Order: sequence, then C-alpha cells, then structure tokens
Amino acid sequence: MNSRINPDTIRQKVQRVLNLPTLPTVVSKMLHMVDSQRSSAQTLARLISTDQALTAKLLKLANSAYYGYAREISTVNMAVVVLGFNTVKELVLGLTVFDVFKGSSHDPAGFDAVKFWEHSAACGVAARMLSKNNASRYTGEAFVAGLLHDMGKMILNQYFEADLHETIKLARSGERSLESIELEILGVTHGQIGAWLAEKWNLPSIISDAIKHHHDPWNSKANPSFVALVTVADMLCHQTRIGSSGRAACPQYDERLWDIFVAAAIPLDESDLGRLRLEFMAEYEKSEAYVSVVQDGEAALEEI
Repeated sequence: MNSRINPDTIRQKVQRVLNLPTLPTVVSKMLHMVDSQRSSAQTLARLISTDQALTAKLLKLANSAYYGYAREISTVNMAVVVLGFNTVKELVLGLTVFDVFKGSSHDPAGFDAVKFWEHSAACGVAARMLSKNNASRYTGEAFVAGLLHDMGKMILNQYFEADLHETIKLARSGERSLESIELEILGVTHGQIGAWLAEKWNLPSIISDAIKHHHDPWNSKANPSFVALVTVADMLCHQTRIGSSGRAACPQYDERLWDIFVAAAIPLDESDLGRLRLEFMAEYEKSEAYVSVVQDGEAALEEI
C-alpha cells in the first residue's frame, strides 16, 4: 500500500529521525563493555565514574529500598560487584533513555507518555522474566529490548506528533492494525523507526532486530526466538493493562508466533498465557519500585 506522503517527504522525515541525539559516550561504551568477557567490575566502574551526574543517580538507585542491601553502597565499583553487570546496565540505560526523551507530552486524548513509559518498563521486566525462565543467555538484552521495543512511538510523538495521533485514532476502531495504518500514513512502522535509533546508538544487533520485528518475529533473520519472547512480553503487558502503548487492544498474532518456539524447542504456546500472566504480575510487583524510580526520574530520586 502506498503511503500518503511522497518519498521525498518520507526521506526528509527519516533524516530528521537519524539526527536524533546520540547516546552519551559513557553509556555507549558501557553497553559494549558489559558484553565483553574481558571487562572487570573495576574497569566498568571507572568508566561510569567519569560521568558525575550518572554516578550520583546510580548510587541513589543502588541504595534504594528495592535492592535492600544491608550496607551503604558508596562507590560505583561496589554497586557493580553487589548488583552485577547486567543490573547496572539496566539501571544506567533506563536512566539514560528516560533522560533523552524527558519532557515528552502527556496527552491522554492522543499519546500518554507517562503510561507509555510504564508499559515500556513493564515489557522489559516481562521480557527478562521470559528469557530467564527459558534458559536464554540473553536475559540482560531481553530487558533492554523490552524497554526499547516501542521507542519508535516516542520518536513519532516528539517529531511527528500529528501523524502519530492520527494513526492511534484510526487504529482504535480495531478494523486494521496500527502497523498497516503507519505504513499508509508514514511509509514506515514504529518498529522500523525504533530500530534506526537503536542502530544509531550502536546497540547490539539482537536488540535492534527485536525492536524492528517485535510485531513480526517470524521475519527476524538474526534470532527469531529471542524476538518472539519480546513479542510475548508485549502481549502480557497489554493483557494485564499495565501502562499503555497507545493501542486500544492487544495486538493479534497468528500461529507463526508459536511455531517459532516449537522450532527452537522452547516449551511455550498460547495455552501458557494464563500462567504467564500470573507469573508476570508477581515479577512486576517485585520490580515495581525500580520501575517507578526510573520512570519518575529526578523527582523520585529526591525521595530515596
């Protein structure tokens, strides 16, 4: 289907998206350092400590009641040792992403940024749970992919607000998918736009692939089973109504989603959704303190 916008306009919009601010250098280096087997707690702590503002936020979060550590965590090195590489990565990336998009509009009639952040963080929690429970070695990446899966919508909200609101309005009838309407109006989907941002931020390819294909994991060439776990995480968040991605209802998927798990020998199918919802709600309840701290940013940090 041809988009309403001519190719030159789409190209201009794409260029504007690609001119988004990059991730801070410290965070970009940290993401790759965490995944390196040669990295130590000391080298990671030394890198994070070069950013004083980030260091202060990380230590406040590490000392929050959510983690409940008996002694005060007074250094970044101690935070890395006590919390672990992946937890520190999640904290730092969560703080950074929310800061990059700070000040986005809160418009219940169109796109509610507050509920969007709640949905995104919850999807990160769900993806991490599903990855951990199914013996995936990508548990840390699963949280990040879940957190960022809908980031294309936030870009649309900041740069092409009218177009985003129109797609949401048209999709609320339930007659057509949000993605088909995005293709008609913009010529691209929010998944594709989010993947461009992930690539610009030099995030691992498995994360950018999950962002791009979280609504069509069967089209993933890299790791469809990993992407499918993020898809199910998104489904759980919609079904439990935690936050809002801007959709009126949970996306519908065909058998190809469950076929991915069969091919990967992962014991998940549609009949498991009831059990998974209960497990996710329990996991989210444990993580809710962390989610609210990261979501509320500076205001919440002042209360710790």
